[in-house]
Amino acid sequence: MHYIVIGIGLIAVSFAAIFIRLAGEAPSMIIASYRIVLAVLIMSPYAYRKTRQQWSNYTPNTLKWNIISGVALAFHFATWIASLKYTSVASSVVLVTTNPLFVALFGWLFLDEKPRKLVLLGIAVSIAGTVVMTVGNYSPGESRLLGDMLALAGALFASIYLLTGRSLRQTISATSYSYIAYGTAAVVLVLITLIAGFPWTGYSTTTYSMFVLLAVVPQIIGHTSFNYALKYMPAAIVAIVILGEPIGASFLAWVLLGEPVHQSTFFGGGLILLGVFLAVYTQEQKR
Repeated sequence: MHYIVIGIGLIAVSFAAIFIRLAGEAPSMIIASYRIVLAVLIMSPYAYRKTRQQWSNYTPNTLKWNIISGVALAFHFATWIASLKYTSVASSVVLVTTNPLFVALFGWLFLDEKPRKLVLLGIAVSIAGTVVMTVGNYSPGESRLLGDMLALAGALFASIYLLTGRSLRQTISATSYSYIAYGTAAVVLVLITLIAGFPWTGYSTTTYSMFVLLAVVPQIIGHTSFNYALKYMPAAIVAIVILGEPIGASFLAWVLLGEPVHQSTFFGGGLILLGVFLAVYTQEQKR
């Protein structure tokens, strides 16, 4: 049963980039804001009660880091969604899934978690793949390189979110952690859009439909499916399954949007995924 659930989750998250592209008339900050705000509203009837039950487990320090993780999540969505306006779906999704490499590096630098040699090899391989992809995507007068850099920034912020979550999840439930992080991200993104003067209305019915689909399909169905599977499957297996997202997203972009996969994206993306696989699998085997 859990294999079916995680398969559904993988398909669900693979649609995220497609929905974002189809909501392209809206600014990236508005897309990110609607996605997380609607997800929080839909989750609230259950998650609010669950969080109140868990409130005794929260210390001031726990709440502080839960809020910090939400801020990181907000900037993850903002930078990654913006990247899809400048580079291909394949490049963006592959680059944003490099976050396990940043987790390994930051754990080594700040948490004294020295990685194994295979992890270092994975980091080196992924860096080589990133170079291949970004150089191949660069062209005078085009902004693909900017999109690639934004996707990498999205991976960086996702790493901060994962590192804080790894610690906080020892004392609080996944629902409570996610609800406060999502809620914080929603507040941050809404404030940014209001200060910057981005319009929240005036979009087409199709765009509003994409906002709802983003909240329901990749955010709630996709991420919840992975959280469910973690109870029954090793984290290494779940992480490896998630690496299929770039493949699914690239295939859907090709079928639904007619977006070709360039050779540099194909070869560079393959190196990146191999590097992430080595890093994730080795770290989980160590644990």
